[in-house]
Amino acid sequence: MKFKFEALKKDYSDFSSDKVLINAPRTPAFPVRVASEIMARCLSFLKNTDHLTIYDPCCGGAHLLTVLGFLYSTNLARIYGSDIDEKALTYARKNLDLLTGESLQQKIKALQADNKAQDEQTQSTEVLNSANRLATMLLDAKAPQKEVQCFQWDITKDSPTFSENVNIVITDLPYGNMTHWQGDSKEPPTKRLLDNIYQTLDVNNSVIAIICNKKERIAHNNFTQVNRLKHGKRQIFILQPLKSLK
Repeated sequence: MKFKFEALKKDYSDFSSDKVLINAPRTPAFPVRVASEIMARCLSFLKNTDHLTIYDPCCGGAHLLTVLGFLYSTNLARIYGSDIDEKALTYARKNLDLLTGESLQQKIKALQADNKAQDEQTQSTEVLNSANRLATMLLDAKAPQKEVQCFQWDITKDSPTFSENVNIVITDLPYGNMTHWQGDSKEPPTKRLLDNIYQTLDVNNSVIAIICNKKERIAHNNFTQVNRLKHGKRQIFILQPLKSLK
């Protein structure tokens, strides 16, 4: 994949899972530069990019969704994450809570107290610096107040209901667990996922990005493919609902 929007490499170490954000076990952190490039491409297909609603229906520990919540804080007003795995959601809730600001400030205070208790510089100083930089992203004057929801849901069975229609869906499909989605249905899980995602969308201003392994084929009658990318072992399908074509 050629980086169009994130052409320059940046220091993304503040998002490392051993600092402020945490990762659910056996769920490696999604590359931040790639995540930002995908999000930027999604925004390029929208008519309006302010006060948006983003949803990840397979959020796992929500590292990807939380990273985007910080990097694109000025664009996002509502951030929704769901997953079928309740254990993963225990991590997701901790990460997504940081985007409201209150939880992050509590962490900063705890780190400050820890630093005062130490006679010399420790790892907590580095974590504190990262936490402060993340907090600055949320304090941007243009950043709207965030509504954050995180809940258990099987997106292959039904569509969740939100207070506002969704503008951006970004999800990294659980490669190793795709067979777990099959259940008793003869339909492929990706079709059911797209069926249900479509019901959540603002069809006049929305886009979805599905990240999956190279063997997956993502297509649906209600969507048109507007971009397809490959990066390492991943491929990314960017789709728009048919009613929102430009």
